[in-house]
Amino acid sequence: MTTDPLPENAEVIGPLIFVPNPDYPYPFPVARPPRFWMEEITGRLAEAIEQYMQGEPLSSDQLELIKLYLKQYLERAVIDGSADRKRLLSRIDRLRTTRDIERFADELSEVGVEPF
Repeated sequence: MTTDPLPENAEVIGPLIFVPNPDYPYPFPVARPPRFWMEEITGRLAEAIEQYMQGEPLSSDQLELIKLYLKQYLERAVIDGSADRKRLLSRIDRLRTTRDIERFADELSEVGVEPF
């Protein structure tokens, strides 16, 4: 089986492969911009996000992919100066359900981070 080479600008994060979309750059100047879920090219993250957005239960693999995605996003995103990034990052491991992710995303939006 042959595999296609990755695009030159691809970034591999665990099992996920992101390719930046030049039409939708991250709007803030940062050394390493967070990767947006729609830039992931394996399709696995998109499937998990779609499941989440429909309010459906997530498989353990889907949950882990979303947690990995949220971690890289929160580590890199511009965040309100009063927010405790370390505390927010520590909460990711405790996410277990679609509802947990929804509450966490709401909390992130309060500090200016919009991963979805």
